[in-house]
Amino acid sequence: MKYLLLAFYLCCFSVSHAQLKPSKDAFEKKWVKPDTYDMVWYALRDTAKIEIGRVSNQIIENKNQIVFISTVDMKGMNGTWVDSSICEKATLSPIRHASYNGQRDMVLHFGQVVTGFYTDKRQAKTTIINDTPQTSYFDSNIYPSLVRWLPLKEGFKQKIAIYDYNPLAKIGVINASVHGISSGTYNSQKSGLREVWIIDVTDEISNGKSQYFVDKTNRKLWKQTIEAGGRTMMMVSVE
Repeated sequence: MKYLLLAFYLCCFSVSHAQLKPSKDAFEKKWVKPDTYDMVWYALRDTAKIEIGRVSNQIIENKNQIVFISTVDMKGMNGTWVDSSICEKATLSPIRHASYNGQRDMVLHFGQVVTGFYTDKRQAKTTIINDTPQTSYFDSNIYPSLVRWLPLKEGFKQKIAIYDYNPLAKIGVINASVHGISSGTYNSQKSGLREVWIIDVTDEISNGKSQYFVDKTNRKLWKQTIEAGGRTMMMVSVE
């Protein structure tokens, strides 16, 4: 009997920590709504907070698809960084990801085979992409939004299968991981004190870690802190 109980517990543990993949039950659909919001991007050095850019985010919902568009304007740099992703509305299965900035251009078409191209502008080199992942996945570009749409509660943990293409790091299906969630507050200038979920997340894109401060009432992202590559940064919602 004790071996049967042990097998049962091990089975439950493995299921609760399995990779989350696109499906109709992967997220809470009530939180998925058209949205437009801006974030100010800061670098933190000792006690100083230095603005380094602004990020405009837009979520567009139509009958069968959801479109994510992010526009980044960095101080002291010419040009704008634009990322856009399209995924299936019902499951968040990725369809297309396009990314354009001063350093590189990239387009990915998702399916059983990932096709597209990656152009390194500094080296004037274009790589044709033809990759066959062994499992299903979310587009790495949408997972920060997906985190806000999960069934959040204290102690919640979850690995998320994401696809990322970065010749300088990793290519293919990797993990983003929600390590834990706690309750907290965020002091909004216009909305006052808000109750939030504080979500601890890491990913294998930059081997960094983040904390998301997400409103319990409407899942608005108020703040995000980021530690990656020896740098500490913060994004704050523009009200």
